[in-house]
Amino acid sequence: MGKAEARTPARIICWGDSITNGVRPGVAEEETYVYLLQQRFMEVEISNAGLGGERTDMALARLESDIIARKPTAVTIMYGTNDAAVNQGESEPRLPLTAYEANLREIVGQLRGAGIRPVLMTPIPLGRKFDYMAWSPYRERGPNYVMYPYVQAVRRVACEEGAALVDNFAYWAELALLGTDLDSLMTDGCHPNPAGHRAIVEAMWRVVEAVVRGE
Repeated sequence: MGKAEARTPARIICWGDSITNGVRPGVAEEETYVYLLQQRFMEVEISNAGLGGERTDMALARLESDIIARKPTAVTIMYGTNDAAVNQGESEPRLPLTAYEANLREIVGQLRGAGIRPVLMTPIPLGRKFDYMAWSPYRERGPNYVMYPYVQAVRRVACEEGAALVDNFAYWAELALLGTDLDSLMTDGCHPNPAGHRAIVEAMWRVVEAVVRGE
């Protein structure tokens, strides 16, 4: 028998906004979900492409240069918190739901066209300590009233496009039903603290494992 060919290691990019970037007061780099995921899958190259404040329309503008050009095996995609946010004094989200969903479909399509596996991720829920709770519609409707249709859009795109899905929102909702105070997983009702980053890893590692196995 001839010598077996060495298998090229999987390369995964975690792409998203400040939640993916992770580093902030109270969260060191080694406490972020991307870093923790790398420790769990040492045979895989996992890199962080999170950029604070980013929405899906902004992400599309750097898809080719920052993601596709690096030729990863797979890309995890977690956007929605900034897309769905309603600024103080405004009545509509920063990016309409229809545009958000169309952008996700475009991202999935372009990645697949480049031979890259897309892994969609729902955003984590917002907590009661979220800064925007001081104004409408959050004050009257709760922190996730605006966010939830965007969560449903991620699920819909994953289902209709046949893309892998990490449902962070559902995982955190289950934690809440079992008694976890979601604010105890966040620094400010929006960004995960170290415990929150560990929760994201728990929600996503099996999907990453399937990518590594080529499933």
